[in-house]
Amino acid sequence: MSPTGTSGTARGSALRVLGAWLLISLALHLAWEVAQLPLYSLWHEQRPAYIAWAVIHCTAGDGLIALGTYGAAGVLARSLAWPWRAPRRGLAALWASGLAWTAFSEWRHVYRLDSWAYAESMPTVAGIGLAPLAQWVVVPALALWCLREWNPAQADRGGAAPPPRFDEEGKRR
Repeated sequence: MSPTGTSGTARGSALRVLGAWLLISLALHLAWEVAQLPLYSLWHEQRPAYIAWAVIHCTAGDGLIALGTYGAAGVLARSLAWPWRAPRRGLAALWASGLAWTAFSEWRHVYRLDSWAYAESMPTVAGIGLAPLAQWVVVPALALWCLREWNPAQADRGGAAPPPRFDEEGKRR
């Protein structure tokens, strides 16, 4: 309990939302990473163990980016509860920050660091793979939809924490 007598309900609610966002994002990004594998050269050139490591590594990175983009949306919307208070503004921030990071990261890793390469089948826009760019349009929008479906009551409260509950004796539960 805090010195003011509250139990940190708002902070706990924010952590639950961030945790749900991360789990939803990781699941969706994992599916996307696996689906786009044939568009990268490693699918055709590497052994299964290396491919599995690459998928896990990239999905973990996607999770960190998802947290960062969620934070960027929260700053723009001035609330971590932006999925319910300002979903359009938040989604725009997700898209802008996710696409900017992805374009930079793909350019850096493909053309500067030679960390990975595109297969001939990868469509590109200005030399950047279309699949990873589309990933940061589709996955955040789908994750936002899932998060809002996961807790639709949050929208009724404007994203606020639930009101405190008390027992018959007036003690907080």
